[in-house]
Amino acid sequence: MKQTHIIVGTAGHVDHGKTHLTIALTGIDTDRLPEEKRRGLTIVPGFVPLDLKSGRRLGLIDVPGHEQFVKNMLAGVAGIDMALFVVAADEGVMPQTIEHLNILDLLGIHKGVVAITKSDLVDDEWLAMITEDVKKLLAPTALKDAPIIAVSAQTGFHIEELKELLDQVATTIQERPSSGLCRLPIDRVFHKQGFGSIITGTLWAGHISTGEMLELLPAGVELRVRGIQVHGQEVNEAWAGQRTALNLTGESVESLKPGEWLAEPGLLKETNRIDVELTLLKSAPNIARHGRVRIFHGTTEVLGRVRLLDREVLLSGATCLCQLELEEPLVPLRGDRIILRSYSPVVTIAGATVLDVDAPHYKLSSPDTMKTIQDKANLDMGQGIVSYMTTSGKLSTVKEIAQGAQLALPEVTKALRELEAMDCLQKLSVDGVEYYYSLEEADTWQQQIMSTLTAYHKTYPLRRGVPAAELRQKIFKKLPVKQFNALMEHYEQQGVVKLSADGMVAEPNFVLTVSPEQQKNLTYLAELYKQHFFAPPQWEEAIEPLHLKAADAQEYLSWLVDNKHLQKIGGLFFAYGAGAESQQLLRSKYPKEFTIAEARDVWKTSRKYALVLLDELDGQGITKREGDKRIFMK
Repeated sequence: MKQTHIIVGTAGHVDHGKTHLTIALTGIDTDRLPEEKRRGLTIVPGFVPLDLKSGRRLGLIDVPGHEQFVKNMLAGVAGIDMALFVVAADEGVMPQTIEHLNILDLLGIHKGVVAITKSDLVDDEWLAMITEDVKKLLAPTALKDAPIIAVSAQTGFHIEELKELLDQVATTIQERPSSGLCRLPIDRVFHKQGFGSIITGTLWAGHISTGEMLELLPAGVELRVRGIQVHGQEVNEAWAGQRTALNLTGESVESLKPGEWLAEPGLLKETNRIDVELTLLKSAPNIARHGRVRIFHGTTEVLGRVRLLDREVLLSGATCLCQLELEEPLVPLRGDRIILRSYSPVVTIAGATVLDVDAPHYKLSSPDTMKTIQDKANLDMGQGIVSYMTTSGKLSTVKEIAQGAQLALPEVTKALRELEAMDCLQKLSVDGVEYYYSLEEADTWQQQIMSTLTAYHKTYPLRRGVPAAELRQKIFKKLPVKQFNALMEHYEQQGVVKLSADGMVAEPNFVLTVSPEQQKNLTYLAELYKQHFFAPPQWEEAIEPLHLKAADAQEYLSWLVDNKHLQKIGGLFFAYGAGAESQQLLRSKYPKEFTIAEARDVWKTSRKYALVLLDELDGQGITKREGDKRIFMK
């Protein structure tokens, strides 16, 4: 499926005609700031629509070319789909020509068109030489196959042909994940009277609707989308690949600034350390361990250091796996591209691909360090999903997996279908919602369940099983009760466990067996408490004639409660049914109200036990104390 929302970014040396070419293509002057008009150069990126004969509308970003504004250029090319690479015929390849090309290459921009501008100022021989120079420059880069065309914004030469080339290249660009989780790097902020705060940026993924809540990063607050514009037009939704303006409302809205991000709540996480695969340009000097650099991600710039893990120095043109330690947080996802510029002098030196946004601080002396980070580099999407699900220790929806594994939602949906077909994961429905968990995690859970049940039956032979709440707390702490119950029912269907109606979990073949000696003692205790229905003995007094070990005594007590021979009321144990019987006897004699003494006499017990039973009735809302009396409430 071809993308209908495509962003084209200009790139090239200062004064090579990018802005004039943009005007010739669109009829719109992107230099709008007074300083830009005064100085005759672009300072901040300009954004305009480019309508083509095919009906396709491209978003065209005119970025600064001057070396002082490469930071602004980086903000402009963040999120572009293809490049309009500009080289002036009268000057040829210049320093920012090379730096801009390096940036496009490091960002993985491999689609575009090369325009040799000001072709009306040179003769054919000179133009052919410049064209050959450009081909050689492009040869080792991702734009090596980009078509090259000579144009003139002044005379209109080949402007229409350039539009056609842009249209042709646009047809080869794959659709962005518009149905995924949205994120947008902010490149401009305005505060308009009567409207409030407005931000602009290129929507990298997903879509945004009016009224939607978005999370502002790194502040971590949520803002509501009050209005949306795309190319100056009011719309209800913006889609991935569109230049988007959002009118926002909410806490901290007045302090919005370029470089921040808006995203689906919970998608992005702040990080001060990331694992990356880093490539140093051949033209860049060697970089030493802990070298300080400027790091650019989206529209954000932070300072940080390159922490080399397997060497003291990274040589020019080399690639390595390492860490970036950040002085201020970034919010990238795995797979994002990052640009590095030297601290001083400020020039582009390297690019990096994010491998892990939650990286640990590795021990350089550990032999496992490079293996760990290499495994991350080799991880494909399916492995990444399984790895996340295995380590998460919970059941996850598709959206939760996308957020946790930091992948686009459509890609995760497709990968989950493939993983399910490969028997790498299982699916469980809870209240109509589908949850996934890995088979590796399922095996671990089953082993933990079986070992727990085996040990429990051995330690507590007179108990019918582990209380479900206790098993959940021991093994499934991360699972909500409904998910845990659904999983236990699934395991029961598989023959892994046996469940009882009152919430006990046992081994599937477990049968509680009581020895003759145990049965004799249990019968004695049950009868003892029946004989003293409303004036029971203390448990320690009841078991004293049996000379039981403490562990055995506890097992007897659990069995008597579990099998409804005893019940606990107010911290004391009574014969089962004492609570209900006490109410019935009392109500039959005093249907409306009674005193403590009257209750005591009805039950033929002492004041001590009468108070315990009455507190229980009060607690259940059956009776209520009024002065010296109690009344029946229901």
